[in-house]
Amino acid sequence: MGYKTALHASIYRLPAFIALPYQAKEPGMLKQTELRFLLPGAWNLLKLMFKKNSFKPKKYKLAVVVIVKNEASYLKEWLNYYLSLGAEHFYVYDNESTDNPKEVLRLFKDKITYTYFPGKRRQLDAYNDALTRFGNLSQYMAFVDADEFIYLKNRTDNLPRFLDQYFLKKNVGGLAINWQIFGSSNLVEKPAGLVTDNFVYRAHDDFKKNHHIKSVVDPSKTVGFIGDPHSLTYLPGYVAVDENGDPVIGPFTKKVNTKIIRINHYFTKSKDEFLQKKARGRATTSSLRTMQDFTDHDKNDVLDDSMRIYNQEHGLD
Repeated sequence: MGYKTALHASIYRLPAFIALPYQAKEPGMLKQTELRFLLPGAWNLLKLMFKKNSFKPKKYKLAVVVIVKNEASYLKEWLNYYLSLGAEHFYVYDNESTDNPKEVLRLFKDKITYTYFPGKRRQLDAYNDALTRFGNLSQYMAFVDADEFIYLKNRTDNLPRFLDQYFLKKNVGGLAINWQIFGSSNLVEKPAGLVTDNFVYRAHDDFKKNHHIKSVVDPSKTVGFIGDPHSLTYLPGYVAVDENGDPVIGPFTKKVNTKIIRINHYFTKSKDEFLQKKARGRATTSSLRTMQDFTDHDKNDVLDDSMRIYNQEHGLD
């Protein structure tokens, strides 16, 4: 990443910028807002570059960042799954939920840092806030949604240990992981049990939506998010790579790479659950999802019960 892009991203990492209402970040106001923060942003970038070589011990090997809105019924499964993968801590940003997610989060006690985070279009702000406030505590940070499950084809592997092989390379700032879209399995009503047990049909590997990525990063080499939750800006000299070690620029990969690691994305779940998702709105934009989004993502082409097998092997229920 170049210095100009890094400077841009460092502005978005500033607590004062994060705290601004979304109106100040609208296209008509954004350039003016960014200019106001240019000097503090430059100073922030210098601090980030200076800290990148810090050898201070980390509290956590792997932490996971998520922003939720009325997804409490799914959190227990999601948290238990990531704990089984080797995650040690979770930064949960609550975007005005009305279903009391704290009741579920209490079960996980000191593994949770909870932040109430009201307002519109807060996903990028939440991610940047997590990097700013907590990035120095973790060797690796994953940025995923509550319907996204990082899956290792070697089901006995440990995610932090798996990540080490990529981040040992000096220029690697992040691992870009492709989606694997799972459909509704032709279910209309919400079934009982685990999401990852119930929805076992997915899209073909080369489905266009699977070109999307989400990332696990080394926070010390990362500046932050600018305009897309699927893409980060890294400090100059660092890049994201895919599972093959090839550089990835932007929110998509040219080729879908899911031979050894992927993100199982349960975008639709059942039709009724998608309607609830549609009603609660989105964390990145004010526009609501449509039924066309359901149609576009409801792909049930391949039977894939690997997560069901994983759950049985790891005692997840």
